[in-house]
Amino acid sequence: MPLIKTFLSIFFGYILARKDLFPAAASRGASQVTMNLSLPALIFANIVPAFTPQNISALGPLFLLAFVYQGIGFLFGLIIRELFYVPRNFWQGLIIITGMSNWGNLPNAVVLSVTQQAPFDPATDPALGVSFVSIFIVSYHLVFWVCGAAHSLSWDYLPGIPQGQEAERRLPWYEKPIGRILCRYVLRREFPSSAKISVVTQCADTDPSPPQTEKVAGHSEQSQDLQAASFFHSTSEHGVDPDIQLARRTSRVSATSQFGRPLQPGSQNPVVPSVLQSAASSATQLPQHPAIIPSIVYRIFRPLSVIFTPVTCTLLVSLPIALIQPLKALFVDVSPIGGPDWKGPDGRPPLAFIIDTAQFVGDIAIPLALILLGASFARLKVPRPLSRLPILAMVAVALAKMLLLPVIGVFMVQAMVKKGLIDRGAKAEKFVAMFLSGTPAAVNQLIVSSIYAPDGNVDTLSAFLLVQYVFMFFSSSALTAVALLLS
Repeated sequence: MPLIKTFLSIFFGYILARKDLFPAAASRGASQVTMNLSLPALIFANIVPAFTPQNISALGPLFLLAFVYQGIGFLFGLIIRELFYVPRNFWQGLIIITGMSNWGNLPNAVVLSVTQQAPFDPATDPALGVSFVSIFIVSYHLVFWVCGAAHSLSWDYLPGIPQGQEAERRLPWYEKPIGRILCRYVLRREFPSSAKISVVTQCADTDPSPPQTEKVAGHSEQSQDLQAASFFHSTSEHGVDPDIQLARRTSRVSATSQFGRPLQPGSQNPVVPSVLQSAASSATQLPQHPAIIPSIVYRIFRPLSVIFTPVTCTLLVSLPIALIQPLKALFVDVSPIGGPDWKGPDGRPPLAFIIDTAQFVGDIAIPLALILLGASFARLKVPRPLSRLPILAMVAVALAKMLLLPVIGVFMVQAMVKKGLIDRGAKAEKFVAMFLSGTPAAVNQLIVSSIYAPDGNVDTLSAFLLVQYVFMFFSSSALTAVALLLS
């Protein structure tokens, strides 16, 4: 029963978007409110009273489980890519969609609903559940933004990667990455590439000179990268979805790391003579260490800026407050556990109004995020005809993420309980650890991929997401029942 209100909220968002009552502009604004205000407020309001020096030990096992779940998902993606047909411009997208899961508002909604019922303690377990989910959210941000998973989505759209109908050409197993390695180093055989054969037959009549072709290709690739970097640099980030802002920042990082300095908005069309002149003048200006050092510092610390999202900053602030008793006593009453008994004129802690405000603002995060999720389903575009879709790969990804990985997760959690890494009485911790092993892919991959796609076409990704979220209505209920039985 607790899951019904979650599914109904998603359905309401779908209906509103289909009736044009919740347009894309409204979704972007609501997404800003959710990610930058209400979700951080919800996390703060739950972490400060929930975490204590006694249960802070849950951070280690949950972080370990989060990274293991993602690693197993990436491995599943590699295997599925090699075994099933996947369009060439979705090879990396398949790995990311299999490894990265929705650990944001969707599991928060389920955890809040379930932990308010028996056998959980409604007084403490809902706050603990949200706090535990926030650990998975931080691990997601670290892998997706800092470790480069978001930027790796651009690999599917690099120069030379076929797009459109050419990307739908079925390739034999020995032309896929792992198959190629097996052929070369295990079987010691070289198979002719069908792509190379087609290029040779097309270029047999023209026969351009190889050096000139290489120069032109290199120059066009460089100019394309400069144009893409300058586009991300010059586009305004005000009023844009926070995931789009992070994607643009990581895109600028990759561009500046390639060329050694930040690009200016006007440098969209690099000229070869200017490059040659700068190379010639560098012979007379060899000592340029002051310019090189800031560039190196920029390239090192700029990627770290994506760590400091509102969610991660909230976690950094709320954890010390929760663990230092004198600080915590300013926000909540800690006298029952031996802390200071500080009271204001109203008989409550002096800063209790901050917790009340955070709870009040955070209460809108869950329903608003579920409505946003339903609205995003209404805007998904599935390619026609359906025979163009990689049906087997779509089903395999859904089964791997929402059937096989949850089974592995349940056994891992039970093993950690048996070995003492997770307390047997920590019902909320065990439930969160099991439930978050079987969530579907995150929708923000759709946003990032649409930025990198040349024409913004991400229909294949939309179809994969649709299958997973349809399957979620059945798998999440089963996984919740199993997790409750074992909690």
